[in-house]
Amino acid sequence: MLNKAMILHELAQAKIAHMRWVKRADHLISGMPVEEHFIPLEPTACGFGKWLYGLVGKKLRSDYIFESTIAQIEVIHDELHNVYEEIYKIFYIQHEPRTFLQKFVSFGSQKVSKQKMEEAKTHFVLLQKYSRELIYQVEKLEKAVKAVDMVVLKRRHDTPAMFTQA
Repeated sequence: MLNKAMILHELAQAKIAHMRWVKRADHLISGMPVEEHFIPLEPTACGFGKWLYGLVGKKLRSDYIFESTIAQIEVIHDELHNVYEEIYKIFYIQHEPRTFLQKFVSFGSQKVSKQKMEEAKTHFVLLQKYSRELIYQVEKLEKAVKAVDMVVLKRRHDTPAMFTQA
């Protein structure tokens, strides 16, 4: 059973997960060690994606009040992951064989040339732009959830257990 408090809590947690994901990408660009699995490539594998494609995201997507905003969020989220994939390639796709010691010391990422690092930074600027757009859309969704009458929403879905007012 979903209520406003639960939806808003899950939205807040998804937003935090997204900001952590972006921060880890920033750490990678800054030369800090970040293991590959901490910044998932797939949109469905990150914390935000798990929310977006999980129970609450699916329920919100199924209502026309939220459908447009959720669709915008999905497009932006996919673009974020597309841009991150370019950063990932720079740091994790190996073009030369490395020794175990080199892999261990660099935490799996490859040594990156200045040119490639500049390219990664350019991608990161775009990633930050998409991140701001995503946060804007999430905040727009939060406002819509706060404004909606959950009783009316529940009646429209004709499933009393889907949404509650609380």
